[in-house]
Amino acid sequence: MNLTDQDTGKYLYKLLKVNNTQTRQRITFNCRWSIKDAIKVFFAYVILMFVGMPLIMQFVSTVFGHDFLRNIGPRNVILFVTLFINLSVCSYVFYIVHVECHQSITALGLSLVNLSNNIKQGIKKYLVTLPIIILAGFIINLISSYYGINPEMQDVVKWILEEKSLFILISLIFFGVIIAPLIEEIIFRGFLQSALKNYFGRRYAIVISASLFAAVHMDAFAFFQILILGILLGYLYEKTQTLVASVVIHILHNSFTLVFLLYFKYFLKGKVPVF
Repeated sequence: MNLTDQDTGKYLYKLLKVNNTQTRQRITFNCRWSIKDAIKVFFAYVILMFVGMPLIMQFVSTVFGHDFLRNIGPRNVILFVTLFINLSVCSYVFYIVHVECHQSITALGLSLVNLSNNIKQGIKKYLVTLPIIILAGFIINLISSYYGINPEMQDVVKWILEEKSLFILISLIFFGVIIAPLIEEIIFRGFLQSALKNYFGRRYAIVISASLFAAVHMDAFAFFQILILGILLGYLYEKTQTLVASVVIHILHNSFTLVFLLYFKYFLKGKVPVF
């Protein structure tokens, strides 16, 4: 059978399109790290954040003195230590992926494939999910009010509402809006969820990683809201096969939250409704 130049061109176009699709599918899902690696990273994250943090603060206070800590500002030190811990855990993830498993870090979903479409898809899904997140907050607030329980605000929320230093406030916003979403998506979606999927399947992996994501925020009253957000982020990671959409939506959600808090800080004297 003889093919014309036009037929050959169409055939090559289809072949390249199929190969390109297959390449996109291989970007994140063929991870070589194991569930043991995922457990090690998760426990390293938890131990460093909730055990290492107080120990480091105590060490700084002991070595340099309380006056040094007071002059610099405890919150400045906490921000620096938190950044150091997050970067350390992220570096550990990169080490496992690149050195131990001999894979590129693109296997974590760090790829810009189909960038604009993935972002648009993520924003659409987020706008649909946001009312559910807000509704979950109202329901939890109603239940807690019925039983006479007053939900406590997270430490970071208290910081934003109480902090008077513009430098610390800007540092908090930068960390909460840019650094934390990127690192958390690499750890919880790119690394943990990929490993979990190899053992439990896609759906269970999304739910488990979202549950762990909600748990480390240490806020029982906001657990279900964070869980819903985590499920959305996990779904976007599986759907788009990159971290772009989940990182952008995570940044967007944290930005909305911070704008909301700053509004109540400066215009309503810090009186924040719980939802």
